Order: sequence, then structure tokens, then C-alpha cells
Amino acid sequence: VDPNAFETLLPSKRAILFNAGISRPLGPFSASLSLNAASTESSALRGLPMASVVLPGDNPWSPFADDVLLVRPLAGGRALRNENSAQTLGATFNLTGRLSGWQLTLSGSYLRSWTDSLLEQGIDLGRVQGLLDAGDPTLNPYGPWSSTLLLANRNRSRGQSISGRINVGKTLVELPAGPLTANVAITLGRNVQENRSTGNNGTLVTNRRTNQFDGQAALSIPISRRTKGAIGPLGDLTLDLLAGGRSMAGGSLQRRYGGGFTWAPTDFFQLRGTMENVDAAPSSDQLDGPVVTTINRIFDFARQESIDVVWIVGGNPALRRGRRQSRALNAMVRPLSDQTLTLNFGYSAQTAKGGVAGFPELTPAIEAAFPERIVRDAAGHLVSVDARPINLANESSSELSSGIALRLPRRASGPSNGGATQAVATTANPAIWTLSLNYRRRLTSTLLPRAGLPVIDLLGGDSGQPREFLTMQFSVGKRGMGASLNGNWNGGARLRNGASGGVDYRFSPSSTLNLSLFVEPERILRDAAKYPWLNNLKLTLDVRNLFDAYRHVRLADGSVPMGYSRDEIDPLGRTVRLSLRKRF
Repeated sequence: VDPNAFETLLPSKRAILFNAGISRPLGPFSASLSLNAASTESSALRGLPMASVVLPGDNPWSPFADDVLLVRPLAGGRALRNENSAQTLGATFNLTGRLSGWQLTLSGSYLRSWTDSLLEQGIDLGRVQGLLDAGDPTLNPYGPWSSTLLLANRNRSRGQSISGRINVGKTLVELPAGPLTANVAITLGRNVQENRSTGNNGTLVTNRRTNQFDGQAALSIPISRRTKGAIGPLGDLTLDLLAGGRSMAGGSLQRRYGGGFTWAPTDFFQLRGTMENVDAAPSSDQLDGPVVTTINRIFDFARQESIDVVWIVGGNPALRRGRRQSRALNAMVRPLSDQTLTLNFGYSAQTAKGGVAGFPELTPAIEAAFPERIVRDAAGHLVSVDARPINLANESSSELSSGIALRLPRRASGPSNGGATQAVATTANPAIWTLSLNYRRRLTSTLLPRAGLPVIDLLGGDSGQPREFLTMQFSVGKRGMGASLNGNWNGGARLRNGASGGVDYRFSPSSTLNLSLFVEPERILRDAAKYPWLNNLKLTLDVRNLFDAYRHVRLADGSVPMGYSRDEIDPLGRTVRLSLRKRF
């Protein structure tokens, strides 16, 4: 048999989405109601389940006098399965308007979810051998075996959440530099989650209910304003203050406070600075999210091989709160009198202590820091990874950013005399051209997984992460049609693998381009009015990864290491999607 016929590199996926909304005036308010439902399924094959057991000579099914070794599949071409399904049903209500001088927004939402997953890991050899040794007449060693002889894990989660939010804002007083405004928001929420995990060792059921309160107040204080036609001593200067907190049942208050300023001494220059301190606590999803067991193909640096492992994601009730501080300074320059050309420059830095983070890429340094999250068999092969969120002792990063945005409307052209008709025709449906380039350079990025362990320099060869990033977007459009080209570029990187004798993995710079085209027939066809079905119709063609690119990885001698071939890095490659949208 061909083993590739019983294994998939990527799971097949199916999704059905439904959204409906209505908006109506309601007295002095505007009310809206939206309903949404979604169902997603994925299915993957994990190979042919094989058994190697001893068939005793005294077994009633055995035609042999002596014990023999029996090697066979479970049931013909029946492959191991990894299946996941999720369904959600939700509703959202919003009410917006003014009441006694206050701008008021009321909103509420309800969401119900169902999640199921199945992971078959192989034949239960111990059970099969026991049935053969006992001479059980119901187990035919040569006939198809039942799926009940498989080692399998089933996870089922049922959850519902309800939340309500009120947001009010008002101008408190008119100052010489402008209005002093206040904004207050309060959110109440409740989340209920039930998880049931069933395996060969029994069933484990967990229930969790979480109540949450979130409050925030913001104040915008104008300090100075440029007078019309003249520049004041400070220019336009506004100070913003923010304070809030969040409380979850059974926990202490999590504080959040910060501030910022916006300074524009001239029309073409603006400076914006912010600072925020947050008691970072895990979210409801990070604590109580459904546990889903899937199969991921990853590269095992310890054994230098690409392997399918059990990958566990979902909520982690053991997460603790931490603290995060962020700082940012951004400048915007518009050297021309309009928005044709915009330049941006920025600096940002973050420091987190005990914060919650997603499980990092499984490099040798991360495996050494979280050995309890990794399971290997007796031969050292990687079996499973618990990739649920974690708490980090300390994490810090800083970066510089810059960008340029160019917007070019097409100008009217034509003769100065007698050309009025042509000029009107030229400007009736102008084409707009936009181009933006953004560059980021990471200055520092360090990670301390736990107290007492060495600090991991994520840019120094311990993670294979690039230092530089570049994004580009170009678009052109006019009434009824348009096109856009966007892409990203990542710089090169290295990863030192001390677990395999100091082998260096060199990641080449990589780039990806995406193309999108759209057309609205009713806006470009002269006789569209004759065909009512063309109203509010939009056709879109998207091509992702236009040039089928992927990131190349090589060793010091130029060879491609195992696990980093084209299909192992990105088995999907270029994708083309045609979509049709119709509004009724």
C-alpha cells in the first residue's frame, strides 16, 4: 500500500456562515440588531493504524500449532482520523443617541457555542493482546477489527456568554483651547463553560462560571490651540488621561491607567505620545476556552526531523495575572498642503512581568524552559505538546517604525478652450491611486520564561525570528472596479540548535504578494438598470501568495535540512478564491 494515501498534510475544511442585521430609528435613538451563526468542520487523516501482536497457538482462530507474530491494519484501508467541529449562535443589540446632553450607547450580546473534537492515536495493543491471549472468540485476528479497539480522545465543550455595555460621553466645559470632554464605559459579563474529555482512561468533566466587571473613564483636556491664521505659543496641544479596572469573580481588582498627548505646532507636523500600565489578567477564552486536540506537523530540533505531534490548545485555568507597561511615541509629517503625501515615524516599547502569552515556537530553548509541556516516548520521539497559554516571568521588546503613504487622484485634462465637455467627462469618475510602505525594525526582544532560567534573546539566534519587516500596499480604483496588490517582506534570521551539536539553521529573507480584483456590474454597465439582479452585486477575485513563495531554510553547507522542504513548510502554496456578494 502507499502510506501517503492514508495521511494528509493539511486537513480539509468546510464552513457555513450566516449574518443578518437590521437598523431602525427608535425615537431620538438609532437601534440595530444583528444575528449570526457559524458552523466549521475540519477532517484530517493520520496514517494507517497497524498492529504487531502475538497470536498464541492455542487461540481458537489460529491454524498454527505454535505462537506466530501477526502484523496487520485495523480494518483494510480505514485510516486514523482527526476531526474537529464548532458551531456558534449569537446576537448583538445596539442603541445609540443623545440623552440630556450625553452621547449614549447601550449594547448587549449573547453567544452560545458547541465544540467537538476526535483524535485517534492508534490501536490499543495491550487490549488486543489480552483478548488474543484469552482466546476471545469475538476477536477474529484475520477479519476487520472494530473501531472500539482504537486509542482515541474525544473532547466536547458547551459554552455561553452574555454581556452588556454602556458608554456615555459629554462635553463638561468649554475651555479657551477647546471643549473638555469625558467618556465613561461600563461592561458586565458572564461566561459559562462545560468541558468533557473522554479517553481510554475514563471521562473528566469540568465546569466553570465567570462573572466579570469592567469600568473605564477617559478625559480629554485641551491645553493650547493655534488661533486662526497665527501660531500660538504651544500650537495645538491636548492631554488625554485614562483610568479603569476590571474585576472577575474570586479575584482582586485589576487596575489600568495611562495617558497621552497630541501636539501639532503646525499644520504639517503632529506628535503623539502614550503610556499605559495594565494589570494584565487572562481573558475568559484563555482561562475557559474549549480544549481542542489536533495534529500539527512541526520540526523537532532535538532529533532534526519533521514529525506529526498531538497539539493541545484551549483554555488554561491555572493562568495567573501579570503586569504590562507600554510606551509609544509617533510623529506624522505632511509636507504638502493636502493629504497627498504622509510620513510616519514611531518608537514603541513594552515590558511584561508575569504576563499571559501564547505558547512560543518549540525551539530548544523553549523546550528546556517548559519540559512539563513536552511528551516524548522511550526512544526520544516527540509525542505531544501542550500549547495552551502560559505565564512568562518577564518579556520585553522595543522597535522603530516608519512609513510613507502616497495618494494620487487623477487630475482633469483637456484643452483650455472648448474642452469643458472633456474635462467634465474626465473628472466624473476619477481613479484614485494609493501606495503605502511601512518598515519595522525590532531593536530588542528578550524572554525570561521562569525565574532562575537564562534570558532568551529572541533576536540573537535562539528563536529564528527576523529583526526587520516591510509591508506594502498599492491600490487603484474608480467607481465600480478596483485592484489592490499587497505584500510583506521578512528579513533573514538564524537559529542555533545546541541540542544537535551546534547546528545552525539559516532562514533566508522571504516575501509574499497578494492580488485582489473586484467589479460591481451595476456601476459600470450602461444597461444595468434592465437587469435588477445586478443591483448590489459584487464579484471579487483574490489570489493569495501570488508567486507561490515560501521561506527557505538551509544549513551552513547550503543543504536543506529535513523537515524544511517545500511541502513541509507550506503545503498549500498559492490559493485562488472567487467570491460573489449580493445585498438584498
